[in-house]
Amino acid sequence: MPNDPKLAGDTCIFMEAIPGDGGNQNPNDVWWLSPDISLTGPTSGPETADVGSNKIDIRIHRRAAGTCTFTGDESVTVEVWVANPSLVMSPSLHGSAARVGFIGSPLPPDGGTHLQHFDWSVFATAVTPVPRENPQQPGPKCLVAVCYPDSLTPSDIRFFVPGDQHLAQHNLSIVRTGQAADVKFKVNTFNPTAVPPITSTVKLRAIMDLAPTAFVKKMVLSRVQHLPGFQRLRDTALPLGFGFDLTGLQATGVVDHSHPGIVFPPPQIPSFEANLPLGPTLAQLTFIVHLKGAEHGEACIFHLTQTQKTTVQGGLTLVLLKA
Repeated sequence: MPNDPKLAGDTCIFMEAIPGDGGNQNPNDVWWLSPDISLTGPTSGPETADVGSNKIDIRIHRRAAGTCTFTGDESVTVEVWVANPSLVMSPSLHGSAARVGFIGSPLPPDGGTHLQHFDWSVFATAVTPVPRENPQQPGPKCLVAVCYPDSLTPSDIRFFVPGDQHLAQHNLSIVRTGQAADVKFKVNTFNPTAVPPITSTVKLRAIMDLAPTAFVKKMVLSRVQHLPGFQRLRDTALPLGFGFDLTGLQATGVVDHSHPGIVFPPPQIPSFEANLPLGPTLAQLTFIVHLKGAEHGEACIFHLTQTQKTTVQGGLTLVLLKA
């Protein structure tokens, strides 16, 4: 995956996408769940912004001396961007993401880390413009962090995730569903390779994670195990499945393996995918989960991704807690 050419002068400062990856982001893993980024709302707790003072913490790392190239700066700059739940975001696309933190931070020691704290205030105002164009409203949030030596300046056109070690993303949404039979979850996206006014095709894919990796399981449990009503992570498919609402979207190549009645050949991870033309402007999609058959207290994990050819453009993890 590409790196930000404006930050090429430094190879020492980094954040991790997966614990222990040393800043080497794997586009085939859940790189959008960085453990180096956290958001805590004053009422809702982890992953969700509330009206009031929200806490954001960013952990930055520095490679050992002699193992990398450094600019010689005495401090680093840390930026934090927030977005509504999204597959792809941009610092330059209106309504896509908003910078809520920008600060000079102490340089970590050789081979060490530094934790930078931010207070982000969310105010109670009328939702204007519409929610998908207002990243700073309360609710589940996606966060992107950028850290770099003070003498450098990152791209103001795009976020180089996954790929550049100076950037990391945390995109985890926790939704308590109550007794709802169906859940409709709104997610923003766009196609960063499309040239106005032309659209080009991307692949949307959703899988239900019935056997999460140790990292995903630990991350999700740290967020849901203290929520009222939680009992366990669901490890079997939902009878009626899930998928993106493709009504009126000119989708092609739809493959629905999201529920046991049509999964073939077994065994197979429950999944749904479709090809969709997307343009360079912000679009809002609806992901629908049919929760019939889920027991009270079960949490269902879904990973949503957007790719073009073999390039991963974005990802989001959604956890639905039936409680």
